[in-house]
Amino acid sequence: MNVLLIMEDALRARNLGCYGYPRPTSPNLDRIAREGVRFETCVAVSAHTFPPVVSILTGLFPASHRLMTERDYNDWKHAGIWRGRRLPLHSLAENGWAVDGELVMRWSPLGFTRDCNSVLDYIRAEKGRKWFYFAQPYFTHLPYNPPEEYYLLMVEPGFAPDPETAKRMDVVRRYMVCHPPDVKAAMEVGQEDSIGTIGDGVHDRSSVVVEFQPRDAPGITALYDGEVRVFDDYLGRVLHALEEAGILDDTLVIVTADHGEELLERGHVGHTSCNLKGTLYDECLLVPLVMRYPPKLPPSIVVRQQVSQVDIMPTIFDLMDIPFDFAADGRSLLPLIRGAREFREEAYAETPPAGWQALRGDERRIYCVRTPRWKLIEHVVRPGAPGRHELYDLALDPGEKHNSFNENRAIAESLVANLHRHLAGVGGNDHSVEPAPRRP
Repeated sequence: MNVLLIMEDALRARNLGCYGYPRPTSPNLDRIAREGVRFETCVAVSAHTFPPVVSILTGLFPASHRLMTERDYNDWKHAGIWRGRRLPLHSLAENGWAVDGELVMRWSPLGFTRDCNSVLDYIRAEKGRKWFYFAQPYFTHLPYNPPEEYYLLMVEPGFAPDPETAKRMDVVRRYMVCHPPDVKAAMEVGQEDSIGTIGDGVHDRSSVVVEFQPRDAPGITALYDGEVRVFDDYLGRVLHALEEAGILDDTLVIVTADHGEELLERGHVGHTSCNLKGTLYDECLLVPLVMRYPPKLPPSIVVRQQVSQVDIMPTIFDLMDIPFDFAADGRSLLPLIRGAREFREEAYAETPPAGWQALRGDERRIYCVRTPRWKLIEHVVRPGAPGRHELYDLALDPGEKHNSFNENRAIAESLVANLHRHLAGVGGNDHSVEPAPRRP
């Protein structure tokens, strides 16, 4: 059995056919959903890449692993604060799996062995071995610049951008960080970046000041949808390579994303590290999660219960019949796939408003707890400071437009208490990975 875990960057669940989207963005992903399991509501743990990568591959919420910012990354990657700790990927290697991936040595403390940056070449080269491969495509991350025919496939009939909208669409085609004028990105003030660029010539760090207008949404969404289709074409090539190698049905294929993406729902484009006005509303938190593995996963299963990214790794181990001997926040999803109804009610997320591009000294955080019915969001300017709260009834207000905190005070206060217990580490989890200390 092989495992191919594909984490597409900034892929919104709501822009995929298998999640009800009407445009032809995702025929290959839709195939995986038909032939496997789709989770209707998977909640990301943050709105920029680093924390979700750690959470997906350890089963820990950020409140447990405490890795959030570029400074945290530097301590973790370069200062060795996790040196010597045994993690799930180490267990896979101990059990005989090659543990590789695309640009994964930037996450080497998690247990990766080597960068093998072409998944297609890897599938052909590793035939006959058992492997775990972590793919991190980048198509749906800013800039959005799909081939013109893909844009034309996705754009609304009759849409013709005026000259100013056309200029802003060109910005989206060219720049990674697109932010309003009242904020600055870390890269713009010369702040060190411990990762740097990914080196593909398309997604190198670049920034521009821009203020979008509501009338830009159709064109920008079509550009984004075109990139979704580019990703889906890539996914089709991967499936074809697995079929050619004769190992498609012996490979657990999982497709998810690190976080979602705002497409002008709040006036901005991108996520925290791109617009510096990041949020934890559902457009940035709801990500796809589909799995295909015919020996153990029946086709066309839809799991309605809310799940989290922290549940992915325990599920992989369950499917591999390897004990998950790591204390974690996540749990296997196999019982839900097999029809169980009871599951954890709450999913948690947190982010700095500017994500990876936060300036030194910016201690702002946004936290949230989400249940199937309610979303509680807390904004703080620094640790220990009083929070500002929002509460949304997701059944009545799925767009999260009306803050009902005062109208539903008892529910809000209960969720605030649960959120604070979670952030304090209260709840019975005895994690085998001791978290890095929070800076005062």
